[in-house]
Amino acid sequence: MKKFFLGGIALFLFLLAGCKNEPSQTESPQEKLPTGSTELLAMVMMDGKYGYIDTLGGFKIEPKYPLARSFSNGLACVNVDGVRTDLINGAVGGEYIFIDATGAVQFDGKTFSQPTSFYEGFAPVRMPDDKVGFINTSGTLIAEDFDAMMPFSEGLAAALDMENESIGYIDSSGTWKIKLHVDYTLGDFHQGRTFFMKDEKYGFLDTNGQEVVPATYEGTYDYNDGLAAFLQDDLFGFLDLDGTVAIPNTYEDVADFSEGLCAVQKDGKWGYINKHNELVIPFQYTAVRSFNEGIAAVQLDGKVGFITADGNWLVEPKYGNALDFKNGFAIVQSDLKLGYINRKGVEVISPRFERADNFVNPQDSNPILKVN
Repeated sequence: MKKFFLGGIALFLFLLAGCKNEPSQTESPQEKLPTGSTELLAMVMMDGKYGYIDTLGGFKIEPKYPLARSFSNGLACVNVDGVRTDLINGAVGGEYIFIDATGAVQFDGKTFSQPTSFYEGFAPVRMPDDKVGFINTSGTLIAEDFDAMMPFSEGLAAALDMENESIGYIDSSGTWKIKLHVDYTLGDFHQGRTFFMKDEKYGFLDTNGQEVVPATYEGTYDYNDGLAAFLQDDLFGFLDLDGTVAIPNTYEDVADFSEGLCAVQKDGKWGYINKHNELVIPFQYTAVRSFNEGIAAVQLDGKVGFITADGNWLVEPKYGNALDFKNGFAIVQSDLKLGYINRKGVEVISPRFERADNFVNPQDSNPILKVN
């Protein structure tokens, strides 16, 4: 579950779990991908360096970067000449460049001072004067002079202008579409809605900046599957797109709806409900993730396995942790190393990586899973 907040500016990643032929562990010779390739690639770290593997586990771009991000819109941001350190959860020094799916440097080698990623065809970048702007996939600067920005979502990006005490949303030309005073805290748009916080209460705005849900709640999550979680009196329920309570607040904690199901917690245990608030998978798990591709990771007796939407085991609990399925693969952790299983539950790439991200189509808009 992921939420973005723009006010100060902070990024929060919420992870619920907490929660065959095996490829050779020797590195395969690098094969060049054609420009614009849609072959799935995953960013992984081995021996303290990031590279990119294919679905057989062979490196398509060798591990040589102290920090990197997954491909999105055909490009990936990587660090060169920096030093990897866990003290700041990233790299110290060096510069950031963009590469394509062959590993070729883009934008004539133009460098950036901070890591960034493309989404919906644009990437925020920090300028030499410490202001923030954004570029398109040709490396052209579209707009600048903001103090902070979030990635575009549904055609709008949250932006902050401290000099003019303005916060709101800009379009892909850099024009303000929603402009508010800086005492607001904003999220990003999902299904035509974004949460906002004012006076420590949460509500939702539409794409015209209208308050479709007044700031009355203790907390909210993003809309997914037409529903958004709200927190009131320390218990969670769900609102529909009009702000009407669709599911009463009776749960200790919740995830997001996904594929018609949502993980909810009662008496310290997790189960799954449908949109009619019917319990379809009983409360029994100590930690869970949302359903993706018909499968969800769950924790039972200290180990993580995978269940199908009928509650049956696809993979019995045996892993230390796991992430959601994406493009037919899920990341699993064993002995503090990361590998991948397929939708049959088969371990197709043995856990051997220090860090890993999802397999993605490099040309798609892929949200950031991990920032380091």
